[in-house]
Amino acid sequence: MDNYKINNGVLSVLKDLRQEFDLSFDQACGELLQQETDNLIIDLAMVSYISSTYIGMIAATFFQAQAKGKNLQVRARANVLQVLRAAGFDGFIKLESI
Repeated sequence: MDNYKINNGVLSVLKDLRQEFDLSFDQACGELLQQETDNLIIDLAMVSYISSTYIGMIAATFFQAQAKGKNLQVRARANVLQVLRAAGFDGFIKLESI
């Protein structure tokens, strides 16, 4: 999983999330959910493009975290946050601008 790093409840994504399905992103989200901390972050600071496939996976990860009693927030650049807001994320996931 060279494109994803998990450390202390933070999943850092090190590549753009294009249309093609990437099972390793789903696996990385699963590993994030197993972290000991209750405050989880998906860090998209290195991402300049995100497709709807990955938006759906992030939403699924949020609901899985919630079911485990954990909080999930997303940290991203303004252009990626704009896409996430258009998808309705600011209504339920905490979004942080970098």
